[in-house]
Amino acid sequence: MALVDYQKAVNNVLHSWIIKSFQLFEINNKIKTFTKKTMSYWKTSTCLRTNGKIIENEDLEIKHGIFQKDSLSPLL
Repeated sequence: MALVDYQKAVNNVLHSWIIKSFQLFEINNKIKTFTKKTMSYWKTSTCLRTNGKIIENEDLEIKHGIFQKDSLSPLL
């Protein structure tokens, strides 16, 4: 019996691989450009509230993975 953990798989896909797969499958250039542009805006940050203080880090760029439960994710 073998199990495949797809949740972990989508977390580790490099954005450059997604763009390369668009080229390999000859996906429309407009879709490729749109996806590449939007991925450049993917960022996250964390905020810790403790004892009346707020500790926040700078935005971190997301360079791999895709959003889960997003309508475009299954296609990617």
